[in-house]
Order: sequence, then C-alpha cells, then structure tokens
Amino acid sequence: MNAPEPYRVLFVCLGNICRSPAAEIIFKKMVAEQGLEHLVESDSAGMIGYHRGCPPDSRMLTALKKYGYEDPGLKSRPVRKEDLEQFDLIVGMDRENLRDLKRLDEKGQWTGKIVPMCFFTTRFPDEEVPDPYYGGQEGFEHVVKLLQDGCGNLLERLKEQLSL
Repeated sequence: MNAPEPYRVLFVCLGNICRSPAAEIIFKKMVAEQGLEHLVESDSAGMIGYHRGCPPDSRMLTALKKYGYEDPGLKSRPVRKEDLEQFDLIVGMDRENLRDLKRLDEKGQWTGKIVPMCFFTTRFPDEEVPDPYYGGQEGFEHVVKLLQDGCGNLLERLKEQLSL
C-alpha cells in the first residue's frame, strides 16, 4: 500500500527573508516534535525575487535562536504560479501578500487555499504579521511569538482535519 501524500503548507511574505522563513522554521520544528514529518511538509517563498538565494535576515535568525530554533540553512525563493497548485494551504503574512497571491491566481481556482496567518493566532490582537525588517530586534521577537501562536494552532487544526 502506498503512503498518503503529505499535506503541503507554503508560508509567504514579501521577500522570504524574515516572516515566511521564520514560519517555516517554527512550523517544521513543531511538526517534527510530533513525529508528523512524513504527513505534513512546509516551505516558504516571497512575492518578490529580489532576495533570491539569500539566507534569512540575521536579526530574524537571532530572534529564532533566542526561542530555541536552529538555522537550517534556508535560501529565499520567489513564489511560482505552480506553487498555487502544488500546495494544499498557502499562508500569507499580510494583506498585501494575500492580495498578490490572489492576483497570481488569474482564474481564481486556488483562492480557497490562500489564508492569512493571523487567522490562526489566538494570543495576539494583530490582524497581520508585521514586517520587522525596518524596525529593531523587539519587532523580530514579536514576530517569532506571533508565529509560534499561529503555527501551533495551524498544526492543531491540520491534525483535526487530517485525523492525525
């Protein structure tokens, strides 16, 4: 009997150097801690390709390390049209990302799988994940805490949905 195809989640922000790679790192660790790596996969991408091939911002890696996350050596990549078909859930960090993702879906056939990250947060009043790029270290740490909340709740929903 063949193993089921893993459920695939794509995290998206503007440049794929701060928020979306942090979400990928946090989510992957949560998935691994529950032994679900063979059932749930994740990746991250950016709406723009300006930082293609670059590692996550060092300030984000510092914030992640403070909360117990290791740098897995991710490299930035832009969102591709085929991502809309290949991923089961596409999680945008802010309204602009969501709008741009929906524009990429010219025929509107994948918009049902595009959701905001803050749809999954419960401990913070934020309606979107703020871009910490132009701020101080506390902004990066806030994003990590926000993503921990959202990723944890997302994983719990997936476990219920997939009967895991």
